[in-house]
Amino acid sequence: MTSENQVHAVEWLVKKAYRKDDEARLWFHDDVHNNPPSTPMGASVLHWPRGTQAAAEWIAYPYSRGFDYVLYDGRIYPGVLPILDPEEIKPKKPMFEQKLRKALDTWPEFYAEGVKEWTNMLSYLRGINKRSLPLDRLLLILRDAIKISKRSWELHFIYLYPSIFAYTTFEGICKEFNIEEKDMRIFLQGFETKMFEIDRAMWRLAAIAQEMNLTDVFDQAEKVSGDLKRSIDEVERTEKSNTVKRLMTEFELGKVWWEQFEHFLEQYGGRTSVAIFDVYYPTWKEDPYPAISTIKTYIQKGGFDFEEHNAKIVAERDKFIEAAVARIPENDKARFLGALKHAQYTYPFKEDHHFYFEQWTYSELRYVIQECGYRLMKFGMIDTPEDVCFLTVTELDDVLADIILNKFLGVQEHGLRIPAMVQNRKQVWQDLHEVKNPAFIGTIPVGRVDDPLLIKIWGLTDEVIRGNANTKDRVAGRFEGFPGATGVVEGIARVIMGYEDFSDVLQPDDVLVAPFTTPAWTPLFSKIKGVVTDSGGMLAHAAICAREYNIPAVVGTITRGVRVTEHIRTGQRIRIDGTNGVVEVIEE
Repeated sequence: MTSENQVHAVEWLVKKAYRKDDEARLWFHDDVHNNPPSTPMGASVLHWPRGTQAAAEWIAYPYSRGFDYVLYDGRIYPGVLPILDPEEIKPKKPMFEQKLRKALDTWPEFYAEGVKEWTNMLSYLRGINKRSLPLDRLLLILRDAIKISKRSWELHFIYLYPSIFAYTTFEGICKEFNIEEKDMRIFLQGFETKMFEIDRAMWRLAAIAQEMNLTDVFDQAEKVSGDLKRSIDEVERTEKSNTVKRLMTEFELGKVWWEQFEHFLEQYGGRTSVAIFDVYYPTWKEDPYPAISTIKTYIQKGGFDFEEHNAKIVAERDKFIEAAVARIPENDKARFLGALKHAQYTYPFKEDHHFYFEQWTYSELRYVIQECGYRLMKFGMIDTPEDVCFLTVTELDDVLADIILNKFLGVQEHGLRIPAMVQNRKQVWQDLHEVKNPAFIGTIPVGRVDDPLLIKIWGLTDEVIRGNANTKDRVAGRFEGFPGATGVVEGIARVIMGYEDFSDVLQPDDVLVAPFTTPAWTPLFSKIKGVVTDSGGMLAHAAICAREYNIPAVVGTITRGVRVTEHIRTGQRIRIDGTNGVVEVIEE
């Protein structure tokens, strides 16, 4: 076990280590995107804070200069880069409003430009046969991948900032006419998103497997792939994946189904089951177990029709809009409809960005880094390609450059120190998983905290940050959070702490209780009655996804001083009131 001093003084990314100078600012644990400890590589290629800074400059953001981050207990702690001088804020506001208006008024064309740029950049990386590259060329591709990752995150926030403000502007107008935020979701539901597209594709694969009478073969395939899930060696994993394919292709119809499955993986296989900002975890292309398991549970569940469901929520949306507009005074209708249009244009991006960033960008970056790891493994420096993640990207670049300059000397020099360093860091990283880290570090700012990103994505209101939520009287067995999606249900609690437990959520009466959800959790939403999370705000993944699947959600119970996962046990009967943001244990 690593000593406590070593745990707190993680040295692998010195420039981002939490220092005394950082104590004057507030930093929060990003348990939505980086809940477990970050690997050295993951921390060194964390480019989203840089993306916020670029986007804040581009749009003249008056609330802050974006985010920075530090490492504490091996975890990612972002912090706002505040603008403290009112004279600096004053000229930004009209510039911001002008940029925002232009982005929203031309959103379809504006967004299409970004999609085109992402597609071109990421297709370039996807099209390279990395295994065939000489080492000097691979190093150049690694550097290209880092540049592409940085640019991708700039684009991410260039589009996210307008989409957040389209939402908050519409929210403000709705409040004028006594429409609460918890009811706003009906205005915005039923639009096509990339994440819904992926789930629909898996549902179709499940339906095809049933039509082809491949259920028994599917069971065998999942069993073998379950072993594959536990494999950490790239070569062994590939062999086991081929075994899954052989089991399916022993049958003519199985060959047809497997071809369609491979086509699915080619399109959407950049997804990971962990879905956090780290390149350590395998994608579905490398390890298809999560996709196979999800498709099988769709077969087991049965009865959920994506097309019928979508038609239903679209009809509900249109009817709700018609009724709401009829109640709004004539002089205000144009303003209301304009804000609604902007919110509807941009709302799907809040899920689409998971496809382009958490999935595609990170998977292409991972594939390049893993190939570099494969080369170091061949040189005898590390045991598996994944071990490269216990170097930083700068260290990896230096090692490859030295080997290219002189193979003998480079391998000799780095081969003496890297094996022990990697093993030590891996042990520290594993030990860090057992450390219970604080939600905040540093100093709470004097002024009111009102950055819309903090509030809507992380649920970090001024009340939460100042700890006022913790002073509320609590009733045993009753918990509060944000009303993420309306409705009331009762069901059996199923506490899921990570993707390893996904297969447990199989009963139609289950209510998901989790620390957070990410896009990797999306397939669960067609199987459950409701969801409760420790973390997140009204634009967190769990809230958005629950609205699309028309199930109640209470999110961000930690914002009321409680991690619900520490108080509710699997098997308890609970009631979720997503309309008022209340969760109750009603039966032990």
